Amino acid sequence: MAVGAAENADSAGMRLARARARLALSVEEVADQLKLDPHTIVALEAGDHRAIGATVFVRGFLRRYAALVGEPPAEIEALYARLPDAEFQPDLSKTGMHRIAPASYRPKIRPWPAAVAALALVATGTAWWALRSRPASVAPAPTSKAIPAAAATLNGVMPSAVVPAPVGAESPTTAAPTTAGEPTPVVPGRRRVRLNFSGECWAEVYDARGYRLFFGFGHAGTTQELGGVPPFRVVLANVEAVTLAVEGVAVHLPASAPGERVRVMLGANGAATAWR
Repeated sequence: MAVGAAENADSAGMRLARARARLALSVEEVADQLKLDPHTIVALEAGDHRAIGATVFVRGFLRRYAALVGEPPAEIEALYARLPDAEFQPDLSKTGMHRIAPASYRPKIRPWPAAVAALALVATGTAWWALRSRPASVAPAPTSKAIPAAAATLNGVMPSAVVPAPVGAESPTTAAPTTAGEPTPVVPGRRRVRLNFSGECWAEVYDARGYRLFFGFGHAGTTQELGGVPPFRVVLANVEAVTLAVEGVAVHLPASAPGERVRVMLGANGAATAWR
């Protein structure tokens, strides 16, 4: 059973709650500062650690909460370490993390840029069709007059026979010229993403289409091989316990505190940039 704040006035959660009250901060304001859900803040203050999940998250959240409200993070973590909950092995089907809806990070296209892009596409398509519809050039039919010897000489060498084409004979048509500016549709290729876990780590991976490729805990010594269309949106907690690679190219991940969520966008070449 979780240890409630009312049962222990010097618990980690009670100290954090008192510090929050001294600063006149609401639960929602603290949750916004820490980028957590309000129910996670309530669970931390109430000592309901099992509702959050793995101990690595609880420790990380407590330290970050303590730093925000001016409590010594080491002391707060030490209070938690004395509890039976600190050794609790969670049900991995439950976690304090929640799915990030793909619609929340899809780029918003404003009406004017979209209209301009549509007009440009129509103009390009019209020009391409006009070029493709141009009739093939026809070589002029030679006359029946004999070709002068001087004209029949090629680089000083007289051909063995020159046979003029009769008047009115059809001459072969030349192939239609290839238009250098023809647009080629760009189809983004799939890329492989590999996650190697050296410890317990929460991970979420979405591709450019909004498909959820992975959502859950990774365990020490396990690997996840994923495939999708870049760029990939990745959410990680306990980033020190995972390494990423895109098509075999290692991804450099930013350092973070234990339990802190890190959001990165991975390009097709493995380059990582932060996103919110």
